[in-house]
Amino acid sequence: MNTQAETTTPSAAADRSRTHFDVRPISCRQKHALIFQRWAVLAPGEHFVLVNDHDPVPLYYQFAGQFPDAFEWEYLVAGPDEFHVKITRLKATPEPVRRPDLPPWPPRGNQVAAVSPKPEPAANAGDANACEVDARGLEPPEPMLRILSASRTLASGGVLRARTDRRPIHLFPELEARGVRHESEEQSDGSWITTLRRG
Repeated sequence: MNTQAETTTPSAAADRSRTHFDVRPISCRQKHALIFQRWAVLAPGEHFVLVNDHDPVPLYYQFAGQFPDAFEWEYLVAGPDEFHVKITRLKATPEPVRRPDLPPWPPRGNQVAAVSPKPEPAANAGDANACEVDARGLEPPEPMLRILSASRTLASGGVLRARTDRRPIHLFPELEARGVRHESEEQSDGSWITTLRRG
């Protein structure tokens, strides 16, 4: 009985290593590019299971934009602290389908976003202790990832300001689902500031 367990367990572990892709230890700047590399080698009907520490909704948008009707997205584990998503290739896609409203992918490797606890002068006294996420210069979906990650630390009554190159319309449903109120205002330089409040 023990011998049988020893012979089957390594096989099961090897199978899991082939199908499961744990991206939790990977930096955000590299994560999406590596996921799409994993996707690129799949034959129709094959899949991998993405393991992440947050809901990879921005990644879904990226797949929907570049590979419409070519993938299946299935949640096997849906949080709250760990997410497993089975991503299956339904058909061959020699080249990504790029919508005109989506910028090129992957992002440039030297782009970073800063999360600073020191805010700029607040619009009112209630925002004096607001934190700020500067996501300008990043390619989607990186701004959304940064802002959603920062919003998880918002306590009731907390305020977070996010600076982006464009109005982050895809972010709004995610914030509302998390109970975070938001308002956006265009700046004189064409960028946007979105103010997030919880409660």
